[in-house]
Amino acid sequence: MKINYKLLPKLSIILFFIILFFGGIFSELGLVSNPPNWAPNLFMLFGSLIILMCSKKKLIYTLLFIGILGFIYEVVGIKYGFLFGGYEYSNVFNIQLFSVPLVMISAWIIVVTFTLSIIQNFDKKYAPILGAIIMVILDLVIDPIAVHVLKIWVWEDSGFYYNIPLHNFLGWFFLSIPIIYIMNFIEYRIDDISRIISVSIIGFFSIIGLMNDIYLASCIGLIIILLNIFFYQKQKK
Repeated sequence: MKINYKLLPKLSIILFFIILFFGGIFSELGLVSNPPNWAPNLFMLFGSLIILMCSKKKLIYTLLFIGILGFIYEVVGIKYGFLFGGYEYSNVFNIQLFSVPLVMISAWIIVVTFTLSIIQNFDKKYAPILGAIIMVILDLVIDPIAVHVLKIWVWEDSGFYYNIPLHNFLGWFFLSIPIIYIMNFIEYRIDDISRIISVSIIGFFSIIGLMNDIYLASCIGLIIILLNIFFYQKQKK
């Protein structure tokens, strides 16, 4: 049997991503003691790397640009507090620049990829608003679990939804519109593997939420995943 050595780097990263995925679940179950502090960074980093490796050149550059733009949003948000509200990151993601974890570039790439995998089925003129709505829905899933379970960041103010300020979701909506609008300038298609990676990470947060009694956020996560799968099946017909 002939071995395709060109696929080995991609397969290795995918395998390590799967190990990190289940390692995080087992750690939350108490089956893994003293998980390494680099694991959360690599989980997000490898997720975004797989997405980029499976994307065409124009999409790679655009996703990287979006990831860096999202990182800049975070830096401004941390410094001035007017974009999302006042918050600060913990040391869970421990490689930081200007008080923002560098791996947030990966996080933006992953969340945007999940969003694009749905809105690519719609007319581009609806994409910015529809994409922004999906981005807010994803934040409804991620934020409560990231704050109350994984302790990735801490809010200075509180709100009605898991003590998260409403200002955060408004910021996500309005700042997501230009990010999604950027995609109107290129032709793109989200690869099946990229879709699976982004879905699995939203699934990871949803599972962690269920394990810690954060039922509403987790159910929203499961619903948006099912919606993603629905559009995937519709696209394949």
